[in-house]
Amino acid sequence: MKLISIVVSMYNEESGIAFFSNNLVDELKKIKDYNFEVLWVNDGSLDYTQHNVEKSCSSKNENVNHVFIQFSRNFGHEAAMLAGVDNARGEAVICLDADGQHPPQEIIEMLKAYENGHEIVLMQRVDREDHGLIKSSFSRLFYTLINKLSVVKFQKNASDFFLISNKIADILKQGFRDNNRFLRGFIQELGFNVSVLEYNAPKREYGESNYSFYRLMKLAFNVIFAFSNKPLRIVILISILFFLFTIVFGGYSLVQYFIADSIPSGYTSIIFFISLSFSLMFLVLTILSIYFEKTIKEIKRRPIYIIKKINRL
Repeated sequence: MKLISIVVSMYNEESGIAFFSNNLVDELKKIKDYNFEVLWVNDGSLDYTQHNVEKSCSSKNENVNHVFIQFSRNFGHEAAMLAGVDNARGEAVICLDADGQHPPQEIIEMLKAYENGHEIVLMQRVDREDHGLIKSSFSRLFYTLINKLSVVKFQKNASDFFLISNKIADILKQGFRDNNRFLRGFIQELGFNVSVLEYNAPKREYGESNYSFYRLMKLAFNVIFAFSNKPLRIVILISILFFLFTIVFGGYSLVQYFIADSIPSGYTSIIFFISLSFSLMFLVLTILSIYFEKTIKEIKRRPIYIIKKINRL
């Protein structure tokens, strides 16, 4: 039977990891046509997540084996997913989170799409029970903005719940080792045969979300600067427009001085000009600094993650 790898990223999920793992294994046991390995990637949790997940997965199952990967510290959700993909041995890899909002019941449908010849299966969230108006609005704004800025057009509300074939996994292992990562974006950039399935994200039963508004904003900026060079082009356009404005403003002043024989009123104009100049200059420097920072990180080529321990059951 085919081996399918399930990658589960975890960070401080001690209260709900046992419930989720039991639910996941129960669903996998229903799927008789495959063998499964579940890679539990602990992203430097500071609680009893590791102990609880190992305890809940200690019993043997006929078609489900477990692999426990522990990071030396917290490297982030994207790094945890990538570590699972790097260590997966299956013909296909399915990534999902341990918070229970990526329902394991959808795995069977993802495998059907894979068997129909799709190298990538994206799960599009159509409803999320615990999303308020602010987060929903921010999500819509994010996808609208990135699709306008990026050459790659992203599937709206595509989540970190997806399936990729081992061919796609090999591409990620070899070529997409960016420190500034967005896996759901990387796999959409590749092309290939893509299937999009819809699902409803249930309300989180245990614990609290690790994604604060600040982290969501940080992710949004990372994605924009990873997939788009348009901010640099906008900077060039701003510089050209400001240069033209300077020429017009300087020409007007010279005409007033030499032809109209009058000195233009200076205080308001000077203050406006200086304020506008410095605002635009700092905007340009900010955008350039972000790109320089991202470039320097890539040049250093430091490890995306560090594994402290791997244990296979």
